[in-house]
Amino acid sequence: MRKLFGIGVGPGDPELLTLKAYMILKEVDMIVAPRSNEKKGSLALLTIRKFIEERENKPMIVEPVFPMTKNERELEFYWEKAKKEVLERGGGCETIAFITLGDPSLYSTFYKFLDFFEEEVEEVEIIPGVTSFSACSALAKVPIAEGNEIVSIIPDVKENHTALRVIQNSDSVIFLKPKNTDAIKSMLGNKKAILGVKVGFEDQKMVVGNLTELKEPTHYLSTLIVKKEDIGTEPRDSKPRDSTRLTQEEEKWLYKDLTQGIIGAAMEVHRELGSGFLEYVYEEALCYNLNLREISFERQKELDICYKDLLIPRKYKPDLVVENKVIVEIKATAGLTEIEEVQLLNYLKATKMRIGLLLNFGKKSLEVKRRIL
Repeated sequence: MRKLFGIGVGPGDPELLTLKAYMILKEVDMIVAPRSNEKKGSLALLTIRKFIEERENKPMIVEPVFPMTKNERELEFYWEKAKKEVLERGGGCETIAFITLGDPSLYSTFYKFLDFFEEEVEEVEIIPGVTSFSACSALAKVPIAEGNEIVSIIPDVKENHTALRVIQNSDSVIFLKPKNTDAIKSMLGNKKAILGVKVGFEDQKMVVGNLTELKEPTHYLSTLIVKKEDIGTEPRDSKPRDSTRLTQEEEKWLYKDLTQGIIGAAMEVHRELGSGFLEYVYEEALCYNLNLREISFERQKELDICYKDLLIPRKYKPDLVVENKVIVEIKATAGLTEIEEVQLLNYLKATKMRIGLLLNFGKKSLEVKRRIL
């Protein structure tokens, strides 16, 4: 076989197919369209069906089954079966297109297919496609990210132990095929969110509203976008954007300028002193730098810790409370652990403060952890 194409056909809307993908699909000899089980057809094939029907010389179509399982032995069986079927039916076919929803490089089975067929073809070309979250963002008229905002993509909250850490450090979070919406709501609270179900297909649904109020059941083809700023519930072009309100929202959630100022002061301390001193040395130097930058703070400020209606008798005294907005804990260790991070999160919850910084001066480079509630 001369050439294998990996083609992203987009989220389901045929009109979102790229021109390059269209041109290739009009000429290719064989199309491999994966499906999740024997009883269902390929959704990727459904997306391009009308383009195939337009062709005078119809391509060979193979729809191998790639079940939604993590059983490696079972998957290996189906991959070998798919390879055998393609090779047996592909006699005389010089070009093959493996089609996938979305983009081949993002949670697609294409690269696994390539592992099995790389020795069978002379050349490989990848054609990117429109992702489901790009389509959701366009329909809702809400940007996924602007400026220096950080975006994270999470495929599975329940089995992804780093998900909480990623969520807390991101301005926008994209959940693909969200299964555990209760966990997401617990982590993010009542943020504004966009939920797209089967976006691009004729029966697509779009829901925009508070995260805790979303009742739409999740689906295999669901995409959930949560932004920590208020994304609003109306399309962007339906009313003028209030830039003053947006700036206040960004400060409310992120305090970007303030935290960047603290981190900048800490980096200057680390550049001058390096590692190897005790924590109180770094605390003194950081306080000196914050004063130079005219950033107000309090040292060892007593904060109440509450459990339900109970006020715990002993107070919590963080190293620094900066402008009554940010808790700063200073460390000089070989490396921060989850214990310090969990403690900081607990302090934020107990004191009702929103942002905490862990600054570790004990490593070759300053180690920073920022946590947001």
